[in-house]
Amino acid sequence: MVCALRSSVCVLLTGVIVLSQGIAVTANAKGSKEEKSLNSTSTSVAPITEFQWEQHKKLSWEDFRGPVNAVSDESAAATHCGMGFRVNTSSATGQPEVTVYNTFYINKSWVRPDAKIESILDHEQGHFDLCEIYTRKMRKMMTSFNFEEANAKAALMNIFTRVNNEYENRQQAYEYETSHGTNIAQQKKWQNMISSELN
Repeated sequence: MVCALRSSVCVLLTGVIVLSQGIAVTANAKGSKEEKSLNSTSTSVAPITEFQWEQHKKLSWEDFRGPVNAVSDESAAATHCGMGFRVNTSSATGQPEVTVYNTFYINKSWVRPDAKIESILDHEQGHFDLCEIYTRKMRKMMTSFNFEEANAKAALMNIFTRVNNEYENRQQAYEYETSHGTNIAQQKKWQNMISSELN
């Protein structure tokens, strides 16, 4: 039986994108920042390297295209996903609008060639679905956010940090309680719990 042990670093990837006056600032996993104008246009089509969580869309092994980066010989696969948000201050209404999303990173998620079995994929789906649960929680908190607060940016980052910490703790509990997906009874229990929370 292939063991689905994973590196917690792979599970807990998060990114924050904050849009302000047409500029996007992206903090990636290594902490570097990218800035780009939102008004720029490009005629070339870049390959898809990420996608958002969608209800009823299930992961497939085709979504795991990153180089194998196992921390031990027992690691089978890793899901890189994370929550992010952006604030658009140039909306049609003139009011700031917050968009919160859950992204799966194709070129960072990986699987060993001999580990492409359904039970491991189900476990990886659980990581992505947990990210969606906390994305929804953050979305609910940010949708009702009062932008008249004195330091709105700091307040939004506090919400992000608080929810992200809860999310990371839940991901770690998922790994621990399911023994990285190898405890079938616990894996089924978590799948049912995650499904119930998504519904």
